[in-house]
Amino acid sequence: LEVGGTGVIGREHLGEFDGDEFGPGAVPLFMYGPNAERLFAGIEAVLRGYPLCQSARVVIRNGGPEASEREVRF
Repeated sequence: LEVGGTGVIGREHLGEFDGDEFGPGAVPLFMYGPNAERLFAGIEAVLRGYPLCQSARVVIRNGGPEASEREVRF
């Protein structure tokens, strides 16, 4: 998604890719930006096209942990 700000997130000024966290059976990817829906719209095609994301669960939240969220599954 990002390599030195040259990926779609940086190029389109959608926010930032903050890294990942490897765990048993899952690898969460952390992305933040001023508009979660716009960020997701910008990266959705990349995620859907990546083989390791074929069973992904995406949580879209505008705000902190207490904010309402929606979930998308591929």
